[in-house]
Amino acid sequence: MVFLTNNFVPAARLRCIIGHQPTPLRILACFLALSLGIGILGCTGPRTSAPPANAAELSDEGFHAYLTEVDVVTVDEAYRAMLILADGEDTSANFEERRQKLEDRGITRAAWKLQPENVIDVGSVAFMVCRICQIHGGINMRLFGSWGLSDRRYAMRELIYREMLIDTVDYDFMSGAALAALMRKADEIMEKKGLYESPGVELSDERDRDEQGNLIVPPPVKPPNRPNQPQ
Repeated sequence: MVFLTNNFVPAARLRCIIGHQPTPLRILACFLALSLGIGILGCTGPRTSAPPANAAELSDEGFHAYLTEVDVVTVDEAYRAMLILADGEDTSANFEERRQKLEDRGITRAAWKLQPENVIDVGSVAFMVCRICQIHGGINMRLFGSWGLSDRRYAMRELIYREMLIDTVDYDFMSGAALAALMRKADEIMEKKGLYESPGVELSDERDRDEQGNLIVPPPVKPPNRPNQPQ
């Protein structure tokens, strides 16, 4: 049991998850839960320091600059960043709209039950970026991740392998600077893969109709007069 504690789950991490000093039985239960990928987020809670500005009042451009200055990122801020990455803008009015959009598109999982004011973990952000950028990873990520088993941890390992994230643990807090850097690298992948929507082609004939709705037909073009050609 000491082997499990020292090599897989540090004692401080166990106290964070369980809420008190771990016993051998609780250590074993926690180890099994982590091995099976059960969504344990650890001691996530609201940020303890005041942000440099009210993110809700910032434009999308101002919000990106805000990320480079904030020490840690909340769930609501991360969801906004993911919508900006996926769509180029965030038109949501509040967190619930963001959550619904991301869940409907499979970018987040409802089972996470993340709270908007809490600090988000690296694993959750990595999972969302992989979904948006269509990064499927290796066999473990494809197989177990699709079942929700350690999905965020496998996503984080994939982004570390691609040098999009520094080496860390999935339950670590996501900093603003790290998220801003990750978004820049993810944006490059989106561009290379052609995942951004191209401007639509106007297929309607509304511009070719008059005020009464009648189709405007241009007069026939007369062929130019040509000199008689020799027989």
